[in-house]
Amino acid sequence: MAEKVTIPRLSHEGSVYADYPVVGKPGWFRVVDGNGKTLKPLIRCNCGHVTGIGLHYVHADGTVTRSFYHKKGTIPPEDPKGCEWHVHLKLADWTGEDVPPDKK
Repeated sequence: MAEKVTIPRLSHEGSVYADYPVVGKPGWFRVVDGNGKTLKPLIRCNCGHVTGIGLHYVHADGTVTRSFYHKKGTIPPEDPKGCEWHVHLKLADWTGEDVPPDKK
């Protein structure tokens, strides 16, 4: 069973990739649209890779469902540089929105 991990909100000035890679320091970045609406966050994996979580559900309390899995492989959504980090995420200081999975 995957471990439960609470990751901090990360601030960024400019690019979320500015300090890439930051290994061993996972977290999440706030994403908003042009109207200021909160969208699904970007996740910085434990290996430092920054990725979206479009197929996941972010609940109002910051719990992310399904588990986050940075799977190594060559068939999307696998990543050739995947680190195999598999956890259940909770977003610390989440902004309170309920954000369902993206439509397929």
